[in-house]
Amino acid sequence: MRGPRLTVLLLAGAGALAAPQAQAATPPPTVRWVQATSLMLRAEPSAQARILERLPQGHRVDLSRPPAAGAEWCEVQGAGPLRYTGYVACRYLSEQPVAPLKAGEGGVPPDRRWVTGSRLQLRAEPRPDAPVLASLALNTAVRLTGPEAAAGYCAVQLIDGPALSGYTACRYLERSPVNALSLAMPVHADGSSNPDFNPARAFWIAPSWELMAYYARDVEQRRAQLGEKAPRGPDEQLERMKARLSGEVVSVDDPPRGWPEWARLLKPLPGDGAPSLGLEGYDRDGDAAPRTLALLKALPALPEAAPSWWTRDDQLAAPGESIAALAARFGGQVVALHESLQPGSPNRGEVAPGARIDRLSQPLRRISLLADQTLRDERATPQRTYRDWDPTSDVNCDGWVGGFSYGTSDRATLLRNGFEAPPAGRVPVLFQLWSNRPLPAGPARWTRQVLKFDRGQTGFVSGEWRTVDLDNDGIPDLAWLQATGRGPGHLDGPPPHDDPWYRLLLANVAGRWRLLEVDTFGYGCGC
Repeated sequence: MRGPRLTVLLLAGAGALAAPQAQAATPPPTVRWVQATSLMLRAEPSAQARILERLPQGHRVDLSRPPAAGAEWCEVQGAGPLRYTGYVACRYLSEQPVAPLKAGEGGVPPDRRWVTGSRLQLRAEPRPDAPVLASLALNTAVRLTGPEAAAGYCAVQLIDGPALSGYTACRYLERSPVNALSLAMPVHADGSSNPDFNPARAFWIAPSWELMAYYARDVEQRRAQLGEKAPRGPDEQLERMKARLSGEVVSVDDPPRGWPEWARLLKPLPGDGAPSLGLEGYDRDGDAAPRTLALLKALPALPEAAPSWWTRDDQLAAPGESIAALAARFGGQVVALHESLQPGSPNRGEVAPGARIDRLSQPLRRISLLADQTLRDERATPQRTYRDWDPTSDVNCDGWVGGFSYGTSDRATLLRNGFEAPPAGRVPVLFQLWSNRPLPAGPARWTRQVLKFDRGQTGFVSGEWRTVDLDNDGIPDLAWLQATGRGPGHLDGPPPHDDPWYRLLLANVAGRWRLLEVDTFGYGCGC
């Protein structure tokens, strides 16, 4: 799973400018170095905006393009897990490398130290149970006021802000500021390798799934180089990284999906354009709009809708909605879990990035429409497993299975297309959806209609149309279509036979028919 792109503004902080170092080779025209003692990464182009990061002196930035003469702002970009774009005041950048700050060098006092942790505790006494005076952020500058003890506590005084003195663990103090962005960037924006990249150290400053993946790949590569001399079994630090991330509530902005009204699809208003039924990517001959319109006209009219079982949008959800969208629709949170740490996982202790599971923090009702005209209502916690979050590998089609995404295909269709079929006698699932309401008591009322289509006009030869009245009040709550024809096939083109390859599900929500979801038979991964 990938994080959102970060768009920020870099503003220089107070501090003397340092003289650039000499360089043997001419750097690329889009590379610059920070020459202020502190460069603040801000969320907006304003000195009052929230500070996102503080870049230390000597940090390399990559310009998106060479700035115009006299430009006030330079557009910069970064690569890797902390990918960003933004702007920096050009006057604080140097065209030549700048030496980083270091205690005892370049006029920096020898007793200067910088915090290397994200929340280092400043305590009143040199012991772990002493009262906490302050929590120090990464790269907070302090002055040693006593002897340095590598295995114990150091007496320090804050340099900026209130004149506060106390004790903190010496092992989290360094003679130079930590370049957090550089530590977390495997390559520069121009594609060149970053020699400062250190995923293990960067992870414990700002834990992320991407940095854990880079560390796991490093461990794999080191073990491969050692061959028979390589350690066996789990890597202790990797297991701690997995445990640190697993179970964490994640913030993902993915609003609930809006469902198109069926009446408007049938009779679009001027300016609506051609209706979309998910067929656009499956017409190899070109424009799918004429066939889509012809299919809509060939479908039987739905029963008049009136308020019935579902009265609001927050009572049901399409099966394809993300876990974050379900959390926004029904309430709840998204919890990220590492698959190898789950009970019964066969991958426990593996030295690999592994799979990530996004799980909703609360259960819902999973409603399945079955081919024998019955319903299954299960209490289940929605979750989805992701392998494409790993930036160090190309997962391609790992775990892909042919057939429908939100239901199951009949045995004949699966076998005809070379896929593994379920055991004989298992009732196929026509479609699934999520709801926060259990099904009403008593059997639902189904209707079924067989349809004939004109292949030349619609691309299909036949279909099946069913409606479901969940609460037996005479008003259908769901409508399901399955259409049969020459499916799109895989890379080698459509198959030589007709398949039931297209399905859609409509729901009566507050007295209006809405297109909840479209499902198509998958003939190949990605196609």
